[in-house]
Amino acid sequence: MILIVWLHSKITAPRATLEVVGRPRLVDTLQYHNLRKLTIVRAPAGYGKTTLLSQSMNEFDGLAAWLSIDANDNDPLRFWTYVIRAVSNVVTENIDSLVNPQFHSQSPLELLIDSFSNDIAMIPREILIVFDDYHLIESPVIHTMMARFIDYLPDNIYLFLVSRTELPLPLAKWRVQESLTEIGVDQLRFTYEETEHLYRKRRFSYEDTESLQRVLQMTEGWAAGLQLVGLSGGMSAPDKWGVAQFDSKFPFIKDFLLQEILASLSPAVQDFLVRTSILKQLEPAICDALTNRTDSYSVLLELERKGLFIVRLHSSEPVFRYHHLFEDALRIEMRLRYSQKQIASFHEEVSRILIEQGDFISAIELTFRGQLWDVADKWMTTYLIEIFTLGQTATFIRWVKVLRDNNFAVNIETLVMYVIALSNIYEVEEARRLIDELEQRDEVENWMDKDEYRGMASIFATAKAFVIFASGGDIEQAKALISTQLITGRVSSRWDHIPMQYNQLEARTLRTTIGVRGKLWPRDVVLPFLELFRKSEFKEQNMTGYGYGVQAETLYEHDSIDEALIELEVALQYGHRFQDPGLYIPMYILKSRIYAMKKQFVEAHRTLDYAMKTMKERHWTNQLRAMKAHCCLLEGDISQAEWELSKSTGLNRLEAKSEQELWLLVYVRLLLAKGEVEEALKITMRIKEKALQERQTLTIIEAGMLEAICQMRLLNEGAALATLHGALKLGELYNYKRTFLDEVGLEPLLKKYLKVHRKGTYEHWGYIPLVYIEQFVVDSQADQVIDTLSPREREILQLLAEGASNSEIASQLGLSEGTVRVYLSNVYRKLGVNSRTNAILIATE
Repeated sequence: MILIVWLHSKITAPRATLEVVGRPRLVDTLQYHNLRKLTIVRAPAGYGKTTLLSQSMNEFDGLAAWLSIDANDNDPLRFWTYVIRAVSNVVTENIDSLVNPQFHSQSPLELLIDSFSNDIAMIPREILIVFDDYHLIESPVIHTMMARFIDYLPDNIYLFLVSRTELPLPLAKWRVQESLTEIGVDQLRFTYEETEHLYRKRRFSYEDTESLQRVLQMTEGWAAGLQLVGLSGGMSAPDKWGVAQFDSKFPFIKDFLLQEILASLSPAVQDFLVRTSILKQLEPAICDALTNRTDSYSVLLELERKGLFIVRLHSSEPVFRYHHLFEDALRIEMRLRYSQKQIASFHEEVSRILIEQGDFISAIELTFRGQLWDVADKWMTTYLIEIFTLGQTATFIRWVKVLRDNNFAVNIETLVMYVIALSNIYEVEEARRLIDELEQRDEVENWMDKDEYRGMASIFATAKAFVIFASGGDIEQAKALISTQLITGRVSSRWDHIPMQYNQLEARTLRTTIGVRGKLWPRDVVLPFLELFRKSEFKEQNMTGYGYGVQAETLYEHDSIDEALIELEVALQYGHRFQDPGLYIPMYILKSRIYAMKKQFVEAHRTLDYAMKTMKERHWTNQLRAMKAHCCLLEGDISQAEWELSKSTGLNRLEAKSEQELWLLVYVRLLLAKGEVEEALKITMRIKEKALQERQTLTIIEAGMLEAICQMRLLNEGAALATLHGALKLGELYNYKRTFLDEVGLEPLLKKYLKVHRKGTYEHWGYIPLVYIEQFVVDSQADQVIDTLSPREREILQLLAEGASNSEIASQLGLSEGTVRVYLSNVYRKLGVNSRTNAILIATE
């Protein structure tokens, strides 16, 4: 069992000490009855943002959660796991145990946020959540997730974002919505009364009111500057603090900290401060090891007593941190006092301590801060299996990119796993470039022939075949790679019993990389490739199980139902054997789809209910509920379908908050069933746009069909036919059948399209074989008879059906009335009728 070492101090609010100056004018503003859902406190370092929030939390009547952010939190998994842990720390509900599994399974980001929002919305208390030092977040992914979290923030939640800089979030929108409170430098500046209170409380000396006013003017009410001046004891020399030395960025502060504050301390304490400045959290035991002392806790307490820019954090063990500005200044001093080699040794020493504590993620992060590329590479290789098992692939990818950006020759095993990680997130082009690079490296180093890399060479061959297959490349080349590997024999490695995660979120394996995102391979092409896995030593790997799953879904799409069921059952066995919901949940959904197609709805629901009993993870149970809702719609039970969808969101009212593809597509069908066509069209367009960006073939087709149905319901026949043509063209390319056959309400539109296609009206759209479209339409007897008419006879019958008289028909077509009568006689004869009325009935059938 692999343990993650959490820093409890990160989710604990700093303690407001007795020396803190009360600021009731601001604290009153931050009382929850005055709050909007989001409050941003933004100002440069040292303006008392953190202190203000810690004071306000004490006055808050509800629950209050805190997260102290550092630069390592730019990994979405790490960041949001800490957020959930922070909230769970203050509520009785076990939120993290419910939501965290989705983070470790790499569920889509929107789904993770939605699940968390739903959970905390159920808590019957007001909750305030503070994100301290949010400016350290640079990840666009986290910003996107945060924006979504704020957009759908439950009514019982209040957020505080504390930052030094402007935030890359949609603030303008929230201002217009009047859901944002902003506190900036103007509000945070100390007033004269607050400054006087501060100096008296801290026993700082000053000559008179005028001198204190001068300090306030020079510092512009900056809390850290006020303390610096007070600590310096320089009040009697006003000329020393000229305004020209103090610009908006405070460039003199670092010099002041180093020359006036640090220099006033004993050499031993100076060395302690400088060495420990590399730590984000000042734990006494680690400080002892780094400084060769035994009294770090006492030193930290003395620094706190003196008010030397150190913050005490509540935790089970005493933990501190330096004020960021002080930390920056100390690191500058470190570069002046120590060589790069010595600084690197400090980072390495602390990293080794973290490794011994089991916190290998933080240890590796520290090696990157110290630019210890060789140590980082070594430890990444050592803990590769743990990194992948914990689902930390986003962090792993970031680390490898940093090493490569610094021209470091990354370990072969790490690079091979990097290929797999890239292909799993569908960065197949980058994966292919890396494969070429590894092969070129082999030409120089012959790494594939070395005993230490024989296992990785075998994995590399499999990975290369997988990338070729997933990118839609030359399948014969992929087949040749696997065949060669089988002849030479696979080499055992430490990865043999570590099943890779090929699907963390999709309701259909066809949407995954291993399913080539819906680009169905012809059976005669792909089956020989799959047989290589099924009848060899590869048959014991979970990849082979996914092969069965993808083939089952492919056969279903090709309308080979009986064969699909055989493949499905084998895939289910693999899924349960490897305890992989990414395989067995899509198979249960497929099985229920087959039952529903056969109108065996009791069996369909029974299958989904059984699957839900085997799975507690909300992401997967929501997928199953969405499929149950779909079955209800097929049965005509709209209210039950709506209940199933609502239950999966945890909301009192149903709205399109989910980003699960299956859920949204079922929701669109529900809206159509309720007659809410415009809303259905809006959501469908959103689904389709995202699918186009992700190149998800199956979803592009399915969303295209639904868009066409929406357009037809809105009487936009031209747009409906054009959209359906696009879906059919893509469907014909990969021989999709069941997707079109299963869509309720599509056949009337398909019939219209078929008539247009037969007339050749829209040849500029591009040709689709007639036989492909005809398989989706059951022609009536009248349709078959009308097909026997000549083009001119069809024109006359169409005008007849529109109510035109013989003279009007003759005029429109440039014929004589006698010629029209002759044509009509032929039409009546071919249709087997003897009157104008009966001919019109057949034409309008």
